[in-house]
Amino acid sequence: MKKRFILLITALAIALTAFTASPQAAPVKIRLSYFIIPGIIYPLFFQHKSILKNYGKSYTIELIFIRGSSLALQALAAKEVDISFTSFSSFSNAIINGGLDIKIISGLAQWSSKGHQGPEYVVLADSPIRKLTDLKGKVLAVPARGTGFHYAMVANLKKAGLTEEKDYTVVEVRVPGMGAALKSRRADLVTAVPPFLYLMEKKIGIRRLFKPEDAMGVVQSIFNIGRTEFLNKHRAAVTDFMEDYLIGLKWFLDPKNHDEASKITAKFTKRPVRIYKSFAFTKKDFYRNPTATPNMKALQRNIDMLLSLGVIKKRVVAADHTDFRYLNEAKRRLGLK
Repeated sequence: MKKRFILLITALAIALTAFTASPQAAPVKIRLSYFIIPGIIYPLFFQHKSILKNYGKSYTIELIFIRGSSLALQALAAKEVDISFTSFSSFSNAIINGGLDIKIISGLAQWSSKGHQGPEYVVLADSPIRKLTDLKGKVLAVPARGTGFHYAMVANLKKAGLTEEKDYTVVEVRVPGMGAALKSRRADLVTAVPPFLYLMEKKIGIRRLFKPEDAMGVVQSIFNIGRTEFLNKHRAAVTDFMEDYLIGLKWFLDPKNHDEASKITAKFTKRPVRIYKSFAFTKKDFYRNPTATPNMKALQRNIDMLLSLGVIKKRVVAADHTDFRYLNEAKRRLGLK
């Protein structure tokens, strides 16, 4: 009887423990904004989840399309997004004017680095516009005001002695619509990025007039930022996300995966796969550091250019607004430097 009583008490204790044990924590949902694909590459990682280590375990992703880095920062301010792409220009304005508590957590893409293709500012092949001074009185198209595309153009035109509003008009046109705007002559010059740059060359006939690096050198054009509150609260999940980010980046940049990566991109964007096979993840595409490490020297120079243009009123020190703990731990796990 004594033995049976002990067994009964033990069984009850085990059952009680199982009943009162805390359930496994649900994965943290990270709301992640994106824009041009594959310039913003990370949404593609989650179309090929089998290569990822942590997705669905410690975190999940909600992808949110936002047209431009300045609009993405508004979403961050409203706490509608947790981690986002941004440009050097929008980031600086957010720190000075928006009072946002945000941190740079990794790099995304660079212009004019390692021989890769960046944006180009183009005119029709038969346009009489031959030099920057010919743009006086013309209509120039950018994807959105306040973006890196916008201020890179402004920097180039300043070198030619032209000032926005006084000497030329800037309009906003969605990236896929740039070719149509140029062909219909609603704009005299447009911003062209891969793959639309190559499509315009093939179907419309264009001439490349200038590019951002003509005035700026290497540009740390876009990078990833997060809300500090969210990063601190969910450090483990963000670190796991960064580990998967590096895994996905390595896979998509590997030439042996190029055909499959192009198919995944085409499926996500609902465009012909041949477009991406011709340029994506090669030197015809933006440069991406394989460890997602931003070029902080270039970024600071890009921000200082905004100060010289009068876009920002005081200097922003980019290094004061970084948190690379997540990226560094992810690199350590994967044996990357």
